[in-house]
Amino acid sequence: MTGPRLQRGRKPGDVRVRVERPYTRYFRYVAPGVYAAKLAADAPTTPVGRIWGTAKRALFGRPLSTEEELTERLPKWKALPIFSSDVMSSVAYASEASLFTLLAAGTAAFVWLLPISFVIVGVLALVTISYRQTIRAYPNGGGSYIVAHANLGVLPGLVAAAALLTDYVLTVAVSVSSGVQALASAFPALFPINVPLIVFFILFVMVINLRGIRETGSIFASPTYIFLGSVLLLIAVGMVRTLLGQAPHVTDVTPYPVAPEAFGLLLLMRAFADGSSAMTGTEAVANGVPAFKPPEAENARTTLVIMSTLLGIMFLGISFLAHVTGAMPAASGESVLSQIGRSVFGRGPLWYILQFSTTGILILAAQTSFADFPRLSSILARDGFMPRQFAFRGERLAFNGGIVALAVISVVLVVAFRGRVEALIPLYAIGVFTAFTLSQTGMVRHWFKERGAGWRRSAFLNGLGAVATALVTMIFAIAKFALGAWIIILVVPVLVGLMLLVHRAYQQERAELDVRPTAMIQPPHRRQHVIVVAPAFTRAVVQGVKVARTMSTDVSIVHVAEDPEKGEEFRARVDRQMPGVPVVLIESPYRSLVRPFLRYLEVAQEEDPDAVLVVLIPELEPRHWWDRLLFNQNARRIRTALVGRPDIVVLDVPYRREEKERKAAEAAAD
Repeated sequence: MTGPRLQRGRKPGDVRVRVERPYTRYFRYVAPGVYAAKLAADAPTTPVGRIWGTAKRALFGRPLSTEEELTERLPKWKALPIFSSDVMSSVAYASEASLFTLLAAGTAAFVWLLPISFVIVGVLALVTISYRQTIRAYPNGGGSYIVAHANLGVLPGLVAAAALLTDYVLTVAVSVSSGVQALASAFPALFPINVPLIVFFILFVMVINLRGIRETGSIFASPTYIFLGSVLLLIAVGMVRTLLGQAPHVTDVTPYPVAPEAFGLLLLMRAFADGSSAMTGTEAVANGVPAFKPPEAENARTTLVIMSTLLGIMFLGISFLAHVTGAMPAASGESVLSQIGRSVFGRGPLWYILQFSTTGILILAAQTSFADFPRLSSILARDGFMPRQFAFRGERLAFNGGIVALAVISVVLVVAFRGRVEALIPLYAIGVFTAFTLSQTGMVRHWFKERGAGWRRSAFLNGLGAVATALVTMIFAIAKFALGAWIIILVVPVLVGLMLLVHRAYQQERAELDVRPTAMIQPPHRRQHVIVVAPAFTRAVVQGVKVARTMSTDVSIVHVAEDPEKGEEFRARVDRQMPGVPVVLIESPYRSLVRPFLRYLEVAQEEDPDAVLVVLIPELEPRHWWDRLLFNQNARRIRTALVGRPDIVVLDVPYRREEKERKAAEAAAD
């Protein structure tokens, strides 16, 4: 094979690489600047189109190639606000949530807040140690789904995934609602419009995340560190004043009206469960290990320890000051943290900084979910348990489908509960502790299978973490069942069932479209010309080639590949099983499908302007209405882009499932 020969087309930016191999051509973009030039050349010429293009670039930035992913990795100082904003922000409402429950037994029950807080911090320490073990064992990312799926099986893995997805949605709703409550505590006139404000901030965080993870870290770093400084200063000043005998006290607060309840074990369990919401988001670092700069695992473990240490200090400090100052859930809506800040700092600049930074961190706390929900959704999509659209990474290397879906579901939840934090809290955290338990149990199984150096110690630590989180999960289920936890207990199995149905549909598709490795597709008796679009080597594509051969003597298969190695595997399989069929591989480093394919057609038309190109699009014929959501999405995009273009004919080649094949596919799926 000779070396590649570069040829330039008539249009700037069209660079083709031809390799002297039979029946194989390559067409690719070779530099980010070239692709940017093509985007500029393709920009709409109408005023509305130019305005939209400018607005889109301003909102989301320029496209990023796959090769630029490493530059998007996060250093520890940026990773901390990205992955710990949920954990850090929880100190603004976790202690208050416990006080809200204890208030039913009277203010005398507030003495239990500190003991409850110490127990929660103890559980936090166990979870932190356990997840350090998880990161060591899974340096490429070891979220609850991956660990449970790999060590306990498909069903436990899906339960962990469903529980986490549910908790991520609730994290967005609770944190942003709490942030708006903190803002309204400083400006009471905002209380009547709290729901529109919550929706606005959720959409704001969504747009920021669509710009990509590195820019998200830069934008979110300042509010997070300002909040950390404000709270740590608040705790230090409050404790010093207390030690000097000048303890601050909250005045002019009317307790929130709650139904009286006798003090007992169930009430104490509910208060503990509410305070445990401080730990939600702890596993975010383990999920996001691939987002760290090298060495990824070591940086993630360090960030996890820093995050947990700061959380423990702030949570215990706020609980202590709430006890000292007499802060309590207020009928006016003013948060406990605001009351403590007012008593320690007075209504001065420091109090306003605390309020604004609290609002900022609570709103940005949704970032933890926006970082992990799309990543988990993409993993589930690659495993075939969610629609494939969730695995697609947009021009900014972000999982756009998961980001948008999380924002939409969270907005619906906020509107349904009218942004009331006390109504959302009972649903909160049971999902994440379920995932904690399954993950740590899976790690115990992992160490027993691996039996490497120090496996007994690691298994003991993860086992201790599993027991602790299992107890917390049971407390949640018992104490919060009647208050709304039953909704989560019901939703998780429903989500698992839906994911199994999606997986079954994809398994049937693979079984029906699979081409046996031993099958040999014979050349045709009639030779004709057509371009067959091939996302993969399937029976639908084989049928498309057969149809093409009845139309022309010049038939080629076009395959758009993100990964050149997988493209070579596709070409090799076509050469082996369909000898004599030319293959055109289009490399797409920006993960785009339609635009590189259109550029190839333009080059083909330039080479032979008298020819009419016939594009055949193989499609799986859907049997059910829901199949339209799962299949043929890329075919629809290509068809929409090509219809109406001069000298290009677009034809669909539906592949229908035969009853015999359908039964065989169902048997394979089972």
